[in-house]
Amino acid sequence: MRRLALVPVLLLAACGEPAPPPPPPASTVQPEPITYPDIKDNELYGAGCNFTPEGGGMSALALAQEGEAIIKVKGKIERIPADKKSQILPETARTRYLGPDRILLLAPLPDAKPVENGVVKTLATSLTIMDPLGRIQFFAKGVVQCKPM
Repeated sequence: MRRLALVPVLLLAACGEPAPPPPPPASTVQPEPITYPDIKDNELYGAGCNFTPEGGGMSALALAQEGEAIIKVKGKIERIPADKKSQILPETARTRYLGPDRILLLAPLPDAKPVENGVVKTLATSLTIMDPLGRIQFFAKGVVQCKPM
């Protein structure tokens, strides 16, 4: 009899609010190479680092400067403000940029050491672009080339 009395209590405990559905996956982003005309037309000059993916040619997919990172998506230049509290890469570039629509991270790869060639410093890094919820939209390994001009 006691066992039968516990069954309704256990059944009630199993009832409740269903778990919320998981968030939808992030939409992917494919940053496009930033060309010299893009740099000239948008006045993207200054000290900082240019990220180039492994096997991706010579054009940068991201420019990281002291105050902002720049990417090109669907033919349009996007500027993402720097997180002034993030780590500094060579030449005043930052490791994290936080915008209303995107988060951009440049992370040195484990055991990566900068290589200097004149005024240019090269460092193996990864580039991660996320949406505001922190869902990854793009990831690539490559190098940053940092220069003071």
